[in-house]
Amino acid sequence: MTQEENEANPSVDSAADLAAAAIRKGLPKALLLSEVVGGAPESGPSAYVPPTAALRSEARETIHGKAVADIARLRFDYPTEKYPDFKTYANKPGRTMGIEMADSRVAYPDIVVVQHPENYTKIVAQVETNETIREGVASHEWLPYSDLGPLYLYVPVGKGDEALSLCKQLDIPVVGIRTWRYMAGYEEPEINDHYTAASGPGDLLPKILRPG
Repeated sequence: MTQEENEANPSVDSAADLAAAAIRKGLPKALLLSEVVGGAPESGPSAYVPPTAALRSEARETIHGKAVADIARLRFDYPTEKYPDFKTYANKPGRTMGIEMADSRVAYPDIVVVQHPENYTKIVAQVETNETIREGVASHEWLPYSDLGPLYLYVPVGKGDEALSLCKQLDIPVVGIRTWRYMAGYEEPEINDHYTAASGPGDLLPKILRPG
């Protein structure tokens, strides 16, 4: 499997593992809630619904849902021979895997990769459309999700630099930024690597866990 097909490549594996391990130390043992569909039960934790959720129009949500499914299949196709204990969940159109936040609410990033069966978070990914590359989304979605696991962002072609600028502005420790688009006559999206964190493992940690 090539790097283009799988995000758990050797260049970021160890850093992502260190980030995930550091995050787990500060979170409850029951980190993830599996097979949660629809709203959380009254007696259980509430779902984290970002105030920016309304930005996704019904028409764009259809495209967004297809992109989430295709990107999960093309870039996070786990388990694999190399990673037999990884498992991928897509939270579109329904919620399938949530991650408990520090305030006990449960977040549902677009794509969640866990180590199965322990259900430790390995990778978190968000898929954006043109209308959601903005500071509000970065603040209310990318930033809190980056505290839950190594974060990848998938943004439309032409939006990579803008997304990276927002991450730098808000100190969001993104592991990678990828661009995507659907071209006429093709069912699958074209996905390109725009940015990959190349510095030390410490820089991939959420800012609250970074040394110094």
